[in-house]
Amino acid sequence: MIDIQKIKIMKAILFYIFIVFGNTLFANEGVQIEITAENHRADSIFVSYHYGKEIVVLDTLWRNENGKFLLASEGDFPIGLYYIGTFSQRKLFPFIITPEDDHFKLRLDFANKNNWEVEDSKENKIYRHYLLSAAESKRNQNMYKFSRKFDKRDSVINYLNNLRREYAEQNKGTLAALIIKGEIEWMDPIIENAKGLDKRGEILDYKIDHFLDNIELNNPASIRLVNVYQKLTEYLDRVVHLKPKVVIPKLDSLLGAMGYKSEMFKYYLPYFEKKYSFAFQPWVDNVYVHLVRKYYNKDIAYWLTDKEIERANANADRKEATLPGKIIPDVTLTDKNDKQVRLKDIDAEYMILVFWRPGCSHCRHAMPFLRDFQKKYKKRGVKIVTTCTRQRSDTYRCWDGVKSEKMEEFDYNLADKSGKTNFLRKYNIGGVPNIFIIDKDKKIITKKVAPTLLEDKFEEILSAKSSK
Repeated sequence: MIDIQKIKIMKAILFYIFIVFGNTLFANEGVQIEITAENHRADSIFVSYHYGKEIVVLDTLWRNENGKFLLASEGDFPIGLYYIGTFSQRKLFPFIITPEDDHFKLRLDFANKNNWEVEDSKENKIYRHYLLSAAESKRNQNMYKFSRKFDKRDSVINYLNNLRREYAEQNKGTLAALIIKGEIEWMDPIIENAKGLDKRGEILDYKIDHFLDNIELNNPASIRLVNVYQKLTEYLDRVVHLKPKVVIPKLDSLLGAMGYKSEMFKYYLPYFEKKYSFAFQPWVDNVYVHLVRKYYNKDIAYWLTDKEIERANANADRKEATLPGKIIPDVTLTDKNDKQVRLKDIDAEYMILVFWRPGCSHCRHAMPFLRDFQKKYKKRGVKIVTTCTRQRSDTYRCWDGVKSEKMEEFDYNLADKSGKTNFLRKYNIGGVPNIFIIDKDKKIITKKVAPTLLEDKFEEILSAKSSK
């Protein structure tokens, strides 16, 4: 027989346990950060974080009846580095949130950015101590940014880098250590027994292989660390950019290290696609085509819409048509006398195909270089063919421009009077002037050649041909 009295007693005991210990059991769920803002009169502050290069405002906090600000959530915040600031002052106080470290107190002094304290947070105590030590070190070294002596600047960087390494080593396994390690500045190694170009080449190769050693691309916090974005940008713009042949394998390596399912990959793949969609040098189009062909499909870029994938692939199609080594697109244009000229039918050992526009100052600047180039290389079978980007009834401007810029001496001056050839799209012409060098078989050797470098580039082509 069931003892009703015992059941009632057990229920009462369980209820008592829940009341007494319930708060302890669930106290650490979610996020709860109490913020005291000294020397701050306004009733609001904001919390933000970096997401790649973007700054995202997470929330606006309002002062409560106790004069505090409370950042609270029932769920966890993504791991990363966050900032507290105001809309009226340009001061940001950094703090760290991790799943294990999201219940703590901050005391901030808006009159002194370096005067802030933290309670109950191991991560933030480490990071705060490092920031104060680094600030003190810079003051003691007279702030290298005000010094014109490079050796003094290098000595300060060395000192700070050693400080960062020390903090990172002592606090391994923490997000604070990862952030601090990521702030280590690059310094070129000393290469023994090497001089001149050999030395610079060795340093560049070493830099390409080791510039990103201090960041972790597969760490989920990295998408919210601004130094990761800064280092990736510097790496692509100032390091691998100097050796175009390694750009594609290095991009593949970076994306692979991020992991195809990560936030980093989802952010940086479209970022790279956009970055290399603007071809400031001939090799950039190769990079773009590779990225799109390899990654822009539903298996890998699964979060993108069909329209976004189609757009990228259509753009890659246009760029691929004029990659070096490709036969030029088949286009027939007309000269001033309405005589039709098919570009593929022009007989020349080398054709310099120039896209230009009347009234374009850069095009005007290019013409003297082209005239000098023609005089020097005409006997080598070179023909200069200019193609005006004005079309239909506007082509009269082309012929006025030909006369004013003294272009009559060029072999061909052409335009699209019909407006139906679609030549701008076929040749993927964005800005002008755009200069192509084409061989006798109508294969593109290179494009986007700067007028001032045309002669050097052509000599390089001749030299490469003679050495075969």
